[in-house]
Parts: sequence; structure tokens; C-alpha cells
Amino acid sequence: MEIVLLLGIYFVELLCYQAVMRMLFQVNVTTKKWMILGVVLPVVIGVMPVNIAGKNFLVTFAVFVILFLSIEGTIINKGIRLVLTLLFLECIDDVFIYTCEKVISTEFYTGYIIRFLAKCCTLFSVVLLNYLKEKLNKYKMIHINSVIYFIIGIFILLMLFCLGILNKVIMYFPNDRYIVLCNILNISIIISIFILVIFIIYIKNTHERMEQLLKNERLLKESQVNYYKQILKKETDTRKYRHDMVNHLVYIQESLSRNQVNQAGHYLANILGGFRKIQSTYYVIGNEMVDTIINYYFGMLSDTVNIEIRGKCPVIIDVEDIDLCTIFSNIFQNAVEEIIENNIKNAHIIVEVRKGKQYVEYNIRNSLSLELDEKCINKYGLPKSHKQDKRNHGIGMVNIKNAIEKNHGKFEWKQEKGYFCVNVVLPIKL
Repeated sequence: MEIVLLLGIYFVELLCYQAVMRMLFQVNVTTKKWMILGVVLPVVIGVMPVNIAGKNFLVTFAVFVILFLSIEGTIINKGIRLVLTLLFLECIDDVFIYTCEKVISTEFYTGYIIRFLAKCCTLFSVVLLNYLKEKLNKYKMIHINSVIYFIIGIFILLMLFCLGILNKVIMYFPNDRYIVLCNILNISIIISIFILVIFIIYIKNTHERMEQLLKNERLLKESQVNYYKQILKKETDTRKYRHDMVNHLVYIQESLSRNQVNQAGHYLANILGGFRKIQSTYYVIGNEMVDTIINYYFGMLSDTVNIEIRGKCPVIIDVEDIDLCTIFSNIFQNAVEEIIENNIKNAHIIVEVRKGKQYVEYNIRNSLSLELDEKCINKYGLPKSHKQDKRNHGIGMVNIKNAIEKNHGKFEWKQEKGYFCVNVVLPIKL
């Protein structure tokens, strides 16, 4: 009976480890031969002259070794994942072991039965957690980060509650050694709370940066696709014009030979207008990433919007790609959305570029539907978003300012005769 219970503990614990590692780390088993051979271990452990607690520990150790030999990955990765899985399962096991000890009162094989039932409850809990994880991934909860931070906050409050109870209990300990031990536990809990808070702040900042990276990556991919489409369109239209150019020149020559100067001039103006239209299908101001972003957003505008590019300065800006994308994607997105959402008639966008010895200056102006008053300015001195979704909007200008100042540039904005003006100065690579 003892060996049967140890075999049951072995199989249930093996399933628990596999389920947790698949749930947390997406780790798969590469070979099952070690698991099959591992069935011998509980039998060997059952006949060893060791107490019940020792045999339960040896079964857990056997499962740990078997999985280490069975799962994929490097030695370090396998070790780290197994240790984290062990800690995860031990926390759940302790809860169910304590409960089972209070419920089960049999005198025979009590330690094995408690361990086996606790492991079954743990396995059920892990399966339930995995099911909830799949549901969350399927429906993609929007505020899942807030839920996680709320749960961590509850854990911190529970730790503080335990700390308070421990301080009360100290008063009832007559032994100085117990008081010293409690004080050590107090300090340990306080340090743990401090480390947890620092870890939460680090995770939050990392998560926000990763979100910005993914957003910029998606934008750049869409912009590059749009870039190549425009280049191909421009090349196709130019090829068509070149193909018909001999016929155009023959017609102009015939018109001039007949002294039809006005007609030839009008025809020539039409040809030049067509060329200008082809050239204006793709805007170039001198930096590849900025050109890609500007063409992506300007491609959303209708032909009625007057776009004017003043200056072309081929430069390599001394700013990280993620920051450069953040700066110009937010600037041009705001300008385009202002025109489209407010349906501004006779709208204008003017982009002016000037290059110095160490810096390049971008002056962007776009038509403004309404003048901004003091109520529309936030505490940072930047315009507020008028959109309903305040969680996802209204931070663009702050991101622009932070990215520019982080890279030792200058940022200014102002209103001027129906225009919203942004001035950006960035360092260039020498």
C-alpha cells in the first residue's frame, strides 16, 4: 500500500510540474523515456529505511531530476524554470496540506494520504489556473495590468497584516530568543516588501517601454509597406511619361513649326504639371525614417489638403530609432488627425527643415480648427487631448517632449494665425 501511494504521489506531482511549466514557460517534454524509467524510483524509495517525510521529499526530488532530464532547453534555463516551478507548487501545496491535516484523521499511512490528496488538489488548481489563463488570452482583457497590480497590492497588504500580528505576538513571548527571532522575521518582511515594490516599479516601466517599442515597430512596418507602394507607383508613372515623351516632343515641335506658340506652351505646362504631380506623390526631407513616417501619415490626407515641404537636408540624426519614431509619428499623427477629424477646409501642412553644424531643425505647421485656451493646456504646459479615450490619448505631446529632451534637443509649440506650430531641434551625427 505504501508503494502504491508513493507511485500515486509521483504521477500526480509529475503532472503538476508539467502543467505549471507549460503554463508559465511554454516548456514541452522532449523525451518521455526518463519518465517511464522514473517509475522505478518510488518503488525503490518505498523500501528504503526512511521516515514518511523523508520518502515524500525523495519522491519530489526524483520528479525534479526526471523532469530536468526530460524537458528542452539549456542546463541553466532548465534549472531556473524548475526551481521557480518548485517554489510555485510548494506555496500551493502548503495550503492544501494544512487543510488535509485538519480533515483527515486516519492512523494508517496518514502522511502519504495527506500528501497524495494535497497533490491532487494542487493539480486541480493548476488546471483551473491554466484554464483562466487561456480565457484571458482569448478575450484579451484591456485592463489586465491593473488587475495584476491590484492583486500584488493585496499581497503587500497581507504581508503588512502579518507584520502587525507578529509585532503583537512578541509581547507574549517571555523568551528573549523568540523575541530576537521575531525581530529577524520583521526585518525580513520589511525588506521583502521593499524589494517587491521596487520590482513592481521596474516591471511597470519595462512593460510601458515594451508597449512603446511594439507600437513603433507596427508603425514602422506599416510605413515601410506604404513607402514601397509609393515608390513603385512613382516609378510606374514616371515610366509611362518617359514612354510617351517622344510623342509629346513631336507634337510640341509641330506646334512651334506652325507658329502655334501659345498652344505649345499650354501643352508643355500640362506635361510639367504631370511631372510635378508624380514627384509630389512621395515627400523627401532628408532622413529615411522621418521620410517613411511623414509619407505614411500624409498618405491619409485627401488631395484637397495643401502640403508644402520647404528644404531638404540629408542628415543622420543622433537619436535612437525608437525615440525618433516616437517624436515624428506623434507630431504628424496629431497634425493629420486635426485636419481629418475636424474636416478643415483649405487645410495646410507646412514642413520646413533647416540644418546647422551640429543640429537639424524641423518646423511643422498644420491648420487648426479652434484656438486653444488656458483650459486646454495641461500642467506640463502642453495641449490636452480632446478625445474621449483619455487612457490611450493625450500623452503624445508628453512623449514627444520627453524623447527630445532625453536626446539633448529642444521642443517648442505655439499657435499662430490659425496654425498649430511645433519646433523640434535635434542633434546630428558628425
